[in-house]
Parts: sequence; C-alpha cells; structure tokens
Amino acid sequence: MRASDVLKGTVYEILAGNIDCQITDLADDSRDVTQGTLFVCRRGARTDGHRYIDDAVASGAACIVVTDDIGIPAERSAGRWGDTDCVLIVRLYDYRHGIGMICNNFWNFPSRSMKVIGVTGTKGKTTVACMIKSMLDRWGRRTGLVGTIEIDDCIRKIPSVNTTPGTIYLHRKLADMVANGAEYCVMEVSSQGLMHGRVSGVEFDICVYTNLAPDHIGRNEHRTFAEYGRWKRSLFSKCKTAVINADDMYSGCIAAEAVNAGAEVVYYGVRNHTAAGDGNVCMAGAIHRLILHRVMGIGYECERTDGESTYMTVGIPGEFNVYNSLAAVTTCGIIGIPMEVMQDSQSDMKVRGRLEPVEIPGYARIFIDYAHNAVSLENVLTTLRQYRPKRLICLFGCGGNRSAGRRKGMGFVSGRLADMTVITSDNPRFESPEAIMTDIETGVLEGGGEYVKICSRLDAIRYALEISDRDDIVLLAGKGHETYQDIEGRRTQMDEREMIRQILEEKNAGIVRRCDN
Repeated sequence: MRASDVLKGTVYEILAGNIDCQITDLADDSRDVTQGTLFVCRRGARTDGHRYIDDAVASGAACIVVTDDIGIPAERSAGRWGDTDCVLIVRLYDYRHGIGMICNNFWNFPSRSMKVIGVTGTKGKTTVACMIKSMLDRWGRRTGLVGTIEIDDCIRKIPSVNTTPGTIYLHRKLADMVANGAEYCVMEVSSQGLMHGRVSGVEFDICVYTNLAPDHIGRNEHRTFAEYGRWKRSLFSKCKTAVINADDMYSGCIAAEAVNAGAEVVYYGVRNHTAAGDGNVCMAGAIHRLILHRVMGIGYECERTDGESTYMTVGIPGEFNVYNSLAAVTTCGIIGIPMEVMQDSQSDMKVRGRLEPVEIPGYARIFIDYAHNAVSLENVLTTLRQYRPKRLICLFGCGGNRSAGRRKGMGFVSGRLADMTVITSDNPRFESPEAIMTDIETGVLEGGGEYVKICSRLDAIRYALEISDRDDIVLLAGKGHETYQDIEGRRTQMDEREMIRQILEEKNAGIVRRCDN
C-alpha cells in the first residue's frame, strides 16, 4: 500500500522522501520494524519513540512518522542516517485522531466488519466482558476478546500486557479477528487506554458502564478523580447504544455524554427503579445466595424491559456479580440472544482470577481474586462473609510504584473485615517489598485486625492453608489472573494455583517447611 493511502484523512507535513513509497506493515516499537514498515514515533509514559528513529531506519523502515519538530532536513544534510533518499519522513498533527486513521486505512477499518462492544468502569470490566463473550459463544457466534486477562482473536489466546493495548497492536488484532471470521468483539476499555488514545479509530456499537470509584490516581496514572472520570465518560461519545448502571451515582453524567452524542441509552440496576424516565431499564428483583456442594453462587429474578421475569443463577458469588450479570444480560438482550441461552451461560460462569474457586477436598474454601484496591477488596470480603465461614482469612500485598494510599486503604479494609490478614508481597516493581508491607500494616492496625507479615508469597499461602480448617474461607487477593511477579522490571513466573499445588504436593510427601513471619 502506498504511504499516501495509509496517511489519507490525516493532517501531516512531508519533511523528506517520497509520499508514494510502499508500506508493508505498521509499528510503534522499533524492535518490530522490518523492511517497508511505517514506524510511528509514539511518546509514551516511560520513553519516547523519537529516540529510536535510527534503529527503525537501520531495520528497513520505509516511513518515519514523527509528532515533534526534530529538524529532519538538517539531520539529513549531516548524513546522520546515511543514504535515506528512500525513507519518507512526515510530521503528523493531531496524533490521537491520526494514528487511528492510519491503522484503519492500512487494515481496512476492521471494527466496521464486526459488532464491537466496549466495557468500562472501575470494577467489573473483566467479568462483564467475559460474561458477554460466553453468551455470544453459547449462541454460536464467533467472538473475539480484548481484555485484562487475554486477547482472543478467535484462533489464538495471547496473555495481555495492558487491559487496552496500544493502537497499532489493537487494530492488528481486530484485523486478525475479522480474518478469523469474528462477528463480534468484546473489549475492555480502560481510562488509561482512553487517555492515551489507544482506541482511536475503533467504532463501537455498544458501550457498557459498570461503576466509578476513586482509583488509578497518582503520579503515573491520573492526576485527579475528576480527570479519571472524564476519560471514562469520553467512551460514551463513541457508541450507538449505551448500557448504564442506573444505581451508580455517576450514571447521569455517563448518560448525558451518550445522549449528547446521539446514542440510545438503556439502563440496568438493582435498586434505582426510577433512574430511567422512559422505563428502558432491566432490573434485578429478589437476590439469593446459593451454596451447592460447597460451590458458591448467586441467584436473582431478572425483570426485563418487556415486562417478563426470568430467574438467573450465576456461578460466581456476590451481589456485585448480580450487577455484572445484569450488564451482560442487558447487552445481550439488545443483541437479540435468547434468554434461555443467557441462563445456560450464567449458571456455570467462571472467570479466571475473579472470585475463582480452588477446590481442595478437606481444606478451607479458597478463592483467588484480582481485588487490588480498597473498594474491590471490601466488596469481595463482604460477599464472602455473607456465606458465614468460621473464619475469613485474607492474604494480599500491594503493587510498587503505585499510590501509597491504596496500601493503607486495603490494609484498613482487611483489618476490619477479615479474621486474619496475611500481608505479603505482590508486584513490588522498583520499591522495597518490606516498605510496601509496612504501609499495609499501618492500615491493618487502624482496622483493628489480627495479622502476620510474610514477604514470600509462597510461604504466605502455605501459612494461610496451615492455619485454616474446612469451615474457613481463604481469600488470595491482588494477583487474580496474573501468573508472574514484577520485581525491578523483570517478570518471573508466579501462579497462585501452581503454588497451592506445590504446597499440597510437599504436604503429601511429608515435607515440612517453616514459615517465618
């Protein structure tokens, strides 16, 4: 494809080279550049793509797209890149719009070839997205997924690095989905993804709003809660239909954004029956906690917009999963999925790392959950407490290079709601694990709870299993679906399911290990 065709619809200035050169691929990482690639110099949070122009040219880039004024003519005359007569260099204006247009031109607008469903909110994105995909799969529709756990292009499943990947990679995977026969794509859309323009050029049919609470606020994330909410809200200026949690206090702001963009608004909720003045709302009636053979779930009466009522059983516990289920049911109802298909899908629903049960005969009920802020942890602990365990044991750590306030908040919640808190390490990144644990300890002490500190997560899990009995519940919080630990920029294998298996194998072999705390 000619560069002029790839750049069509963008505002750019030619600094050097031939606008009709041939483009064979797109990249924003110089390590991915091959002969004929158009390399976009993206300014990221940690580095600047303009620093890697030399590497891209050396690898065969046919076109360099810059966003800064880097004095190309002077550089060329100095021979910095040698013979670069065949390298097109352009300056792109309005990067946020332009990068999406470049991707759409190159991959032929992949989001137009599918129905794209975006899901955003502070909590529940992964569960709602997985529920919607499960219903579509059960209905026999080929469906791609982009989310926190993985990217599924309908043939391959690839572990995710970010909830919402970079623009070029995202469009590449959307194009793969189209090539693999996808009819639908369900996508988690993070506030960071919106702020950095990662979904630029993606055309959404339905966008789902779960809730909004203070999170991801700090030096490396959003400056204020208002900014965080503003980016979340911006997604609803991009869709045709908005599915909104009527019970959330910010639902009005989200709905206003959607209405101003000409979108239809459909609500769901448990309590707020008057949120939607036009009655376009799907509600939950009576809610029941379910335990069947030690497998915990939730059931509720789903009152649909057509006046019909259906009992739904969800294979994951927690009233917040009623909200997640309602979001998925409302969305899939708009699509036209039969209610019996949705019922079947929900009854055996499981999501990796989201109140994921680990069943071990003769041991406490163990749950692995991604709860990594105070609000999520409080929701999970409150849910598990409702099932009346003899003791509730909560094990967690906090990530490094993130808000220190999150650590104290999670510690306070666990100290108040759990019978025993096991403070351990999570992803310390470039901070001291011990210092992070001390911050958590401050919160636990304020919450008034009993606790121990064990830095090794393996030893901490071993301790939690040793002190628990069959009538207890043990929550392993914070890691969820993750299978690694991030220490000083290096990711090493660490899967809590494998750790539990290792501990049980040692116990069965009669190996005794001492847990220091």
